[in-house]
Amino acid sequence: MTTNLTRSEAQSRTQLLEVDSYSVHIDVSNAETDADTYLSRTVVDFSARFVDSTFIDLIADSVSSVLINGESLSPAEVFDGARVTFPVRAGRNSLTIEAQARYSTSGEGLHRFTDPADGKTYLYTQYEPTDARRVFANFDQPDLKAEFIFTVTAPAHFQVLSNRTEARTEPGDGSAGAVTHYFEPTLKQSSYITCITAGPYEGATDEWTDPRTGQTVQLGAWTRASLVDHLDADDIFGVTKAGLEFFTSEFDYPYPWGKYDQIFVPEYNLGAMENPGLVTFTDNLIFRDKVTDANYESRANVILHEMAHMWFGDLVTMKWWDDLWLKESFADFMGGLALAEATRFTDGWVTFALRRKAWAYTQDLYPTTHPIVADIPDVEAAKLNFDGITYAKGASVLKQLVAFVGREAFFAGSRLYFKRFEYGNTELADFLECLAEAAPDRDIANWASAWLGTSGVSELSLQLTTSDGSAKSSDGGAPASAVSAQGGGRGKLVTSSSGARLRSPDAVDDNFDAATGAAHEAGSGASGSVEPPRRRSGSEKITSATIAQADSAEGTALLRPHTIEIATLGRSGRSIVPLDSFRFEFSTESADVEQLIGRSAGVITLLNFNDLDYARVRLDPESTEAAVTSASRIKDPLSRALVWSALDNAVRDGLMPVQKYLTAYARSLGKESHAGIMAGLSQTALTCIDQWVADRNFDAAIMGLLGAALDALAAAKAGSDAQLHLANLVLALTSRTARCAAGSSAVAMGRGFASQVLAVPVGEEIDRMYAGAPGQSGQAGSAGQSAETSGGTRAGRGADHSTATLPFRGLINDHALRWNALTALVSLGWADQTDIARENHSDPSSSGRLRAETASAALPLPIVKIRAWEAIREAGALSNDVLSAIIAGFIAPSAMPLIEEYVDEYFDGLLGFWMDNSIEIARRLVLGLYPRWSVDEEAVVEKTDAWLAANVDAPAALRRLVIERRDDLARAIFLKSTQSSRH
Repeated sequence: MTTNLTRSEAQSRTQLLEVDSYSVHIDVSNAETDADTYLSRTVVDFSARFVDSTFIDLIADSVSSVLINGESLSPAEVFDGARVTFPVRAGRNSLTIEAQARYSTSGEGLHRFTDPADGKTYLYTQYEPTDARRVFANFDQPDLKAEFIFTVTAPAHFQVLSNRTEARTEPGDGSAGAVTHYFEPTLKQSSYITCITAGPYEGATDEWTDPRTGQTVQLGAWTRASLVDHLDADDIFGVTKAGLEFFTSEFDYPYPWGKYDQIFVPEYNLGAMENPGLVTFTDNLIFRDKVTDANYESRANVILHEMAHMWFGDLVTMKWWDDLWLKESFADFMGGLALAEATRFTDGWVTFALRRKAWAYTQDLYPTTHPIVADIPDVEAAKLNFDGITYAKGASVLKQLVAFVGREAFFAGSRLYFKRFEYGNTELADFLECLAEAAPDRDIANWASAWLGTSGVSELSLQLTTSDGSAKSSDGGAPASAVSAQGGGRGKLVTSSSGARLRSPDAVDDNFDAATGAAHEAGSGASGSVEPPRRRSGSEKITSATIAQADSAEGTALLRPHTIEIATLGRSGRSIVPLDSFRFEFSTESADVEQLIGRSAGVITLLNFNDLDYARVRLDPESTEAAVTSASRIKDPLSRALVWSALDNAVRDGLMPVQKYLTAYARSLGKESHAGIMAGLSQTALTCIDQWVADRNFDAAIMGLLGAALDALAAAKAGSDAQLHLANLVLALTSRTARCAAGSSAVAMGRGFASQVLAVPVGEEIDRMYAGAPGQSGQAGSAGQSAETSGGTRAGRGADHSTATLPFRGLINDHALRWNALTALVSLGWADQTDIARENHSDPSSSGRLRAETASAALPLPIVKIRAWEAIREAGALSNDVLSAIIAGFIAPSAMPLIEEYVDEYFDGLLGFWMDNSIEIARRLVLGLYPRWSVDEEAVVEKTDAWLAANVDAPAALRRLVIERRDDLARAIFLKSTQSSRH
């Protein structure tokens, strides 16, 4: 049996078959019982071009009958667990299959969830790329489109939805209290975007009328009963209507799928899925607790991303997963565009520039990087290609394409594409042909070859000479993937004492410029000293300027055409603002930028101003120094995000000391007001703390950052996004102080704040921070007991910290804050299972259950880790989210290396993780348990290399995941090796 459908197998079926329709009956009337399976019956009508034998996809517990053209086949002979093989005749054929399919707990197929808040059962389907076969027999490939007619028998109190509107209901056969729902036939579509949901879902309805055509679209927003009070339907419908108006106008094509239901479901593996007429979303997008505006922006972006798929992906679909980007890149770009132009999130591209593109840059630097148009030989490879390149890089490159051909030509080509290929399937060449017709004066083929058919990320640098005669380059060394397993990047490839292949920096410590982070050759200054940082005066003029491009992969000379904007940023009062900007195009290795000559150099020269390009920007040393000290003063949020992105890439590549980045980040706390930028920066800062700070510098780094976060929290505006973000940052940092060898006033205050959060009930105001905390003197205290009552002298220990006794207002406690605080105290050994049970009792929701699982597995006791590992090894008995919650607690920070013994067990179990579980569960195991937490990182790299060498025939998808985790760890080792005790 194989569940891995290959491209060649799919192509063979396409050459043989043309599918007309499916009639699918699903009976889930037993959903609320202990039954593991449900009835699935499929009748598929199709035509064959010649006499042959083929197979239909079906993963089921059992098959009870198979009929082909009225002839009965033996299920035992033709069903192997994943496929049903049968003969076909030339011309019309009809196939009927009845099976018992299995309810899923992995989020693949028909997922069943029982809400711990009220005991109610919910069902939903998720198929992409090929999990429709887990629910009903079908030819599960995107280019065999057909009409689907669904009937669903379910308990009478269930609301049942599908892609089309319900035609009628009838009493169900054979099950008392069941109802059968009959749905209208779908339009022609692929199997992976069919959908069924069933359960006591609740929600709201609305409608939207197209102002151009008068078409009325019925809208629905649905979620679990326990979450419906938090549904926020007005906001969801507002974004939905804005998106429908934007896309129908820009695409000049009416919404094609009738109704537009959006349903928020539990334990969802993705952000959302673009099933036409019934879009599914993770119910993490229903905000039970207070969140920042970044979360609302993210939800709006997801809504618009999925809506764009109604045209890009659903109406016109790729033939095979090689062209997955044809839908995901377009939806990512169009979602961002609609967000910025049709909603209140007019600066929506800011978060994209800093966070979404960081995902792409990281993915593109892995040894496993691939072109946007990737080679996808099978569906296992397709499953892993839903990555930062397919989404974020593809969207960024489309943004560059719009700059290259012009917006009008881009949309004209898109409109032609929809009309020419509606309800059909396409390849890259089809889209490029439409675009070339719309932009005949542009070399689309050459552009596509350079951008879509190649891997790696371009790096742009600028060398300037100013009126004082100085020449400064933003090229901080060779293009950087500092630790590529293929040998790319800055530094020499060396063999460690363990035999692991690592990166050693070319220049370390004494040859590091502490201001810019750039490595200099020994002896570059007097007696080998490093020149001090230089700041521009603000009155200097540029006398020469040269831009250069390089590729991130060592040894390549790939040149791409770039259409960018260049700006000089200067001071205006206390702010930094654009002084001048212009558009510039080049496709050579380097080019003179004559437009800059004679202009003011300002304080920062910014390549890729307005973020039109997909490229990592290297700031010149003087711009770097200004950014490190003054990034928060850049007035324009997008420019600020781009500057921070350059600093992020510099620290990731070892071109800026980690501690220097953390210092710059600490300066921004309390000054940064954009919620998306705050979230992006904290993510990088926590990565620095968790992975890149050398052990000898860890205490100083986290104490300094925690102190800055506490100061900023004390001064934050009451009720602001910044206050909420900083509170959660303090708790995140506090949990990591479990690794600290010594205490400090900041550490004491962070722990005291966590205790204070637990002392305040949900819905009440947390109005002050304390310097002491339960257990500070080494004795466990009761979680939730305030520092004031846990020891009269402890509060005074943090009095030297500026926030020791300062009250603050406006932070209202909620479940999320309390769980974050409790988990921090659990990691520190200051809360126990009794405290966890008490908190879970007060928050019996599904999210409360997951947080309790994490906290329980985080307890710093050997027996707890043993039990958690045993539960993890029985992953098939856990749901997807429960598994991830336990893993998160298992690897949580602790003062002692309690899980070191599981390093070897991880590598011994890798193949079993993959072979014994579905791809989604296997992925969570492989990624979540990779032992980057080990105290001997070089040994882990060595063991990883040994496993890869011994398992060259392991599934390619599994090897890819392991290689990428190895690359992350090797990068961490490299960055730690560049640090002295001074950095």
